Amino acid sequence: MGFRSVNPHVVGRIAKIAFAALAAMALAGGGLVGCTPPQSQSDGNLTQAAVTVVDRQGRSVEIPENIERVVGVGCSLRPICYLQAVDKVVGVEKAEHDDMVSCAYRHVNHETFAKLPIIGEGGSKGVSPDAEAIVTVAPQVVIAGGLKADEADALQEKTGIPVVCIDQPEAIFGPGYYDNIAFLGKVLGKESRADEIVSYLKAAEQDLADRSARSESYGSISAYAGGISYRGGHGFDGTEAGFPPFAACGVTNIADGSGASGPFTIDLEAVSAARPDHVFLESGNLALVADDYKANPDYFNALDAVRDGRVATLISYRFYSTNVELALANCYQVGATVYPDAFSDVEPSEKLDEISRFFLGAPLSADLAEKGYEFRQVDLSKL
Repeated sequence: MGFRSVNPHVVGRIAKIAFAALAAMALAGGGLVGCTPPQSQSDGNLTQAAVTVVDRQGRSVEIPENIERVVGVGCSLRPICYLQAVDKVVGVEKAEHDDMVSCAYRHVNHETFAKLPIIGEGGSKGVSPDAEAIVTVAPQVVIAGGLKADEADALQEKTGIPVVCIDQPEAIFGPGYYDNIAFLGKVLGKESRADEIVSYLKAAEQDLADRSARSESYGSISAYAGGISYRGGHGFDGTEAGFPPFAACGVTNIADGSGASGPFTIDLEAVSAARPDHVFLESGNLALVADDYKANPDYFNALDAVRDGRVATLISYRFYSTNVELALANCYQVGATVYPDAFSDVEPSEKLDEISRFFLGAPLSADLAEKGYEFRQVDLSKL
């Protein structure tokens, strides 16, 4: 199939992987382009054909068209779940055996994942696929998030199995995310589902923008997001520039003027000086914020938003990269909180269930609330 030389110790096991017949196409920039005659490969009595894809690392990789057996490493299992391809998964990283409701795709599919063989470590320890274990479960392709091109090449050479790299975009809207989903949908034969996901997100983005613009308060609201999770939990000073839920609703993020990008630790005096109209806190980090409050109640009570009861929670949406369904639900929580006139028909927890049903096939609000992740107003003095 044009791959590098295969490890002789695993050839026998790799030969068990059956490829279905297909028409060859080149995939450039995440999309299928051009058309060439199918390339055939003989395996016993089978005549196999392959398509060439150009993955998100710019690597040309030959894969079968009708993929029925996959493994995902480095956060790639999440979009596989979104694409409703869980039935194709034949092995998972060790971290995927843990039932974590804050990692929504893992929670919804826990019973399925717990029965599958382990093909690497995964989780906070990073991407560390086990080549021998991957060969043992005989996937037709490895979907890899978080691997560099040379790392993907090395894994492919060790296993003799195609390794296709995808992105891990932190954004929930925009071409970066849409193109990644579309590319993976084509690899897995889930183009229609990928189109549904992209259309759903585009419609939600437009809905948030339209509703926000209709509010009498639009253009005049500022907010601060504290206790933002990123590579672990953080207290009140953990915030984020370019915070997606604020950007989606046209809310002025006071952290944007700091010169920082992404998650960072802010100087608390900058928060008090900016006098945000609203404060949002990730519910999963409220214990850390409570410690901050107890250590310096005068600081917090001097904030207008705290004094006037304009503090609300969000749900932590980063766990093994971004949980898109939770991030999108947070957008509606922000909109409903700061623009009640334009979001009067939106109940954020109900919206969360609607969104999670679309992405993962199950409501999540009750399970999240049981673990302390919920949308509500907060009185810092009573935490």
